[in-house]
Amino acid sequence: MMAFGLAIGTVFPFFIVLLGVPAQIAFTPTFFSACISAGLIAGLVNYSISRKVVGERLQTLSRVGQQMRTLAQNMRSEQDLSSNSMPASVAELKDLCGERGCHIKVDSDDEFGKSAEAFNLLAETLSLTISTERAAHSFSNMLSNHLDLEPLAKVAIRQLMEFTDSTGGLLAVVDQGLLKLAACEVIANGDEVIQSSLIKEAVNSRKRQLINLPEDCLITVDHVVGTHQARHIIVEPAIYKGVALGVMVLVAEQAYGQEILHRLTMFRLDLGLALNNSLTHGRMRVLATLDPLTEIYNRGFGLKRLHEEYSRAVRADTPIGLIIFDIDDFKQINDTYGHLLGDRVLVSVVKSARRMLREGDILIRYGGEEFLVILPGANLDDVGQVAERIRRAVADMTIMEGEHAIRQTISLGGVSHPHLNVSHEEILVRHADASLYYAKRSGKNRVELDRNPLH
Repeated sequence: MMAFGLAIGTVFPFFIVLLGVPAQIAFTPTFFSACISAGLIAGLVNYSISRKVVGERLQTLSRVGQQMRTLAQNMRSEQDLSSNSMPASVAELKDLCGERGCHIKVDSDDEFGKSAEAFNLLAETLSLTISTERAAHSFSNMLSNHLDLEPLAKVAIRQLMEFTDSTGGLLAVVDQGLLKLAACEVIANGDEVIQSSLIKEAVNSRKRQLINLPEDCLITVDHVVGTHQARHIIVEPAIYKGVALGVMVLVAEQAYGQEILHRLTMFRLDLGLALNNSLTHGRMRVLATLDPLTEIYNRGFGLKRLHEEYSRAVRADTPIGLIIFDIDDFKQINDTYGHLLGDRVLVSVVKSARRMLREGDILIRYGGEEFLVILPGANLDDVGQVAERIRRAVADMTIMEGEHAIRQTISLGGVSHPHLNVSHEEILVRHADASLYYAKRSGKNRVELDRNPLH
């Protein structure tokens, strides 16, 4: 700038001579010096203005640009993402970039102003991208820490509400063709909401539904400070391999923006996978506890339940009864009619026995055709009455095999604690089994109880 001012001051006397000013005036040392001084002053002023206006902006651009470069590098780093070191919001960007954040002040409509606007848009976009990546990573980590459906659904819907600025939400899963509420936060009428045709349409179509309710049809949300009405709803199906496993419903008082919808697109993939894992885990756990043919507890899980019930009875000083029953001549059924009919007999016996049990009683497939019944709170007389009802129910049933009407009987042995005062539930089972053996030897189709309190 100074050199340019010096050049202008030096050329100016020659220029004004061309305009008609006498050379005697233009080339005097005084006038010549004045022109050079004026040029130097003009250069100095221009330099000061440029340094103040342009230089300050360039310094700001350079400083923020360096910070943005660091953010971009962090965004590409998987290690930084997993360690949560990357800023997730504009507030965190402000901490990294300084008091004014990663923004340039827009104070003009010239090219500098337009450049500042473009730069600020880039900073906001990067901030939103980082925030979304962090939210998706946090959501995925949370889902991976839960397998059981109930805690998974509860934590998932809470995080979805947080990441989408929702005032309420719920998560429902598809169970045998019906929607079943798995978790509900703040929404007061969750069971009614999932019965809506709009919710079912989202599941059937596997497409997101955005709903803006009219004033006379609102969803009620309960806050600590009172009850509010929500008009804006997102219905997002949770899909795994093209199958809708559930649906999440989020409600808000304000309309959802495109950034929220983009986040949900990422979240629903993780949620679909997590729901599939949870439902598979639940089915595997059922398979591990239930007998696949009769759908009652298998021996392994049933004996664990017996230990729990026996321990509870001892602590509470309450009675507990056991019945072991066996299908009479079951081998003859298999040999005569085949195993398919044998399976039908087993299932029919279980159904008949179940109808005779109270709520809270436990039926276990103890062996091939042998079953164990746990009767919490039952004394020996109770055991005898229940056993006799089971015996009669089975004796009264008829199974048709072609033209043959097949009747079946069972033999039962029963005991009760503390009438039979033993130190362990296995001893109680042995005595019940001995009573069953005695019933078999005594003619079958009968109930035998261990009434000897001295064992």
